[in-house]
Amino acid sequence: MRHTLSGFAMIGLCLLYFGIASSDTWCLANESSLPPTEHQITLHAGRLTLQCRAVENGVKDLTLADLTTGRVLVSGVAPLFTIKLRNATSGEEKTLSADTGWQHIAVEQAADQSGLTLTWRDPVDEALAGLTVCVRTALDATQAACRWDLRVENANTVWALWTVRFPQVTIPEPTEDAWVVYPKASGVAEQGVWQRNFRFSGRYPSGWTVMPLVAVYPGNQQGGLYLAIHDPWGSTKEIDLASRPNEKLLVFSVEHPVPDMGQPGKGFTLEGQAVWQIFDGDWFDAACIYRDWVRKEAKWYPSLGHDGREDTVRWMRELPLWALGGGAPAECVDRVKAFAAFFEVPVGFHWYNWHQIPFDNDYPHYFPFKDGFPEGVKDLQEHNVFVMPYINGRLWDTRDKGLEDFQFSAVAKAGVSKNERGEPYMETYNSKESDNSPVRLGVMCPATELWQNKVHEIVTRLFQECGVKAVYIDQIAAAAPTLCFDASHGHPLGGGHWWTEGYWKMLERIRADMPSDRMITTECNAEPYIRWLDGYLTWHWQYPNMVPLFPAVYGGSIQMFGRYYGNTGSGLLPSAEEGKNRDTALRMRAAQQLVFGEQLGWINFGVIQEPENASFLKALVQVRAKLVRYFYAGEMARPPRVIGSVPKIEADWQWHGKMVITDDALYRGCWLLPQEKRLVVMAVNAADEEIRVRLEIDAARWGLPEKELHVRLITPTEDVEQGPSPPQWHCDVVLPARSVRAWDLQAGE
Repeated sequence: MRHTLSGFAMIGLCLLYFGIASSDTWCLANESSLPPTEHQITLHAGRLTLQCRAVENGVKDLTLADLTTGRVLVSGVAPLFTIKLRNATSGEEKTLSADTGWQHIAVEQAADQSGLTLTWRDPVDEALAGLTVCVRTALDATQAACRWDLRVENANTVWALWTVRFPQVTIPEPTEDAWVVYPKASGVAEQGVWQRNFRFSGRYPSGWTVMPLVAVYPGNQQGGLYLAIHDPWGSTKEIDLASRPNEKLLVFSVEHPVPDMGQPGKGFTLEGQAVWQIFDGDWFDAACIYRDWVRKEAKWYPSLGHDGREDTVRWMRELPLWALGGGAPAECVDRVKAFAAFFEVPVGFHWYNWHQIPFDNDYPHYFPFKDGFPEGVKDLQEHNVFVMPYINGRLWDTRDKGLEDFQFSAVAKAGVSKNERGEPYMETYNSKESDNSPVRLGVMCPATELWQNKVHEIVTRLFQECGVKAVYIDQIAAAAPTLCFDASHGHPLGGGHWWTEGYWKMLERIRADMPSDRMITTECNAEPYIRWLDGYLTWHWQYPNMVPLFPAVYGGSIQMFGRYYGNTGSGLLPSAEEGKNRDTALRMRAAQQLVFGEQLGWINFGVIQEPENASFLKALVQVRAKLVRYFYAGEMARPPRVIGSVPKIEADWQWHGKMVITDDALYRGCWLLPQEKRLVVMAVNAADEEIRVRLEIDAARWGLPEKELHVRLITPTEDVEQGPSPPQWHCDVVLPARSVRAWDLQAGE
């Protein structure tokens, strides 16, 4: 049916703020008791109920509830959208929201309650005439989901769209023990955020805002709420999650910088959909919802075969360990060979400062290289070490030849990303010029042929002239997009998905031209570059309360490698207390790397001079090497249940100063090979004391037949057949201090 209302027309709730009589009985408002100007909409889809009402000049209280648990999941305190507009002449700004400021509202409800269309027309502010907003939602009873589209039409010749904040969602505290998971680094899950000041915000895509999804769920894991933007292009957007502790609310919003922002007459259409979905479970179940969408729709998801990413060279897929270092060949080649010999596995070597220019200075003029670099590369690669030199994929030094502006103004400046005033975006790090002034680096726009050609040239020379097996192109999946307003670059101004597409084009050309036995990687793990890269350096996964949200979505589609290990292996002699802390942090990081599915290390080659650290790391490396197929041809499964007491372990991870992390001493994880009906369960004891627990997993849930399983115990030194097991597998485990075990479960014939 269709209701078109003007003036004081309204749409409203059929329930009084979702008053709940019981878990499945709702207190209905008497429609005759409502003001005569109000109209009400209520939609049901399985366990989901969606409602809204309108007040004068706008729509309010769009509310979502779960009939199964009887809880309000979205309370509708914040307006569904907020639009920021800018006067193209004066620069004055105005905002319009869903809840006020409109003269006409139209409501169209599907007869079968499967959807709703809301249209806002003719702002009360006559200066904004010509603006129309249309929001549609489709309800899915099977998945208990509602999926939102939004379109803004703007016929105004003076006022231009700047940003659209949609959706804005207020989430009441489900229970006092409720969790929120958000996409920082690998993913972080926290409790108690409704009760204290909490804020997570960042621009997507970047290494600290890696996916546009959050989820909340109660401690009993019944009736959680999944919130995401399913955008197949990876468009630029701002994710914000903040608490209101006095009201016990959590507010989630996504702000979209509009393509051609600031241009009158330009509208906006949301790329993809905003999704609200009720689910039972925890962070892993939320990851699976997003993973299912990614595999079907995301343009960055790669083609996978029986052996995983078959466009990634096999040596990279199988690599278990990374060393970190650099300098002239005489400073590192022999030491890296000793590192590889100690661990007795193929090793990747991330080689910094192979060039004559200083680090973070005079970019992108990496040539000439240091004397003997190609010969050192050849020597290492003959000793089972795969060399990956560093370059930056984003920056050009403004004084790019000592103190001289060599090519920046004459060549690069035209391709630098620029703000709305036409000023180049500049960044500084710790590097200094010879006069001790900061090195100022221009951020290059990836949509320009100039920058695409330059990076292609550098990578090609490294492959051809130096013989390296890989190139690390820094910052691509780490740094957030800039909002570039240089019209000469040929992309929409400001927002949109041109930033990701620019890198896609750059990397596609590099991949097409590089030899088949080579690969390329970048920093951090923003999702929309996966298809064009072979590895993500996950060095920044250094936070409390991390969960493998990202590996649960993307395990098997790209190789994740490396953590920052502080000064471990550097040769610096810490105090006894500092050394104990450093060694504990190493065990925590390495154990977490293994169960998260990462390639281990990214550690200074001097670690082999630290016997206890080297011994622990080698044990994990040997186990990972045996299980490697799970990590490149498989996917993450739910970690095993643990029955029994697990001690806590704590260390300062020395991340940006001090980062004290407390965690369970038992690190555990599961990985699955679906086509082969195989599952591995891993457990690492990072403590200095023995741990006795029971591990349990329902193998049948992961596609293994509900019949007898063959079990093989894997240790660093031996593999032991343990005989048959029922599909409800469990194992009473005695894990010695600083030890690792794995159980390979395979369906019987």
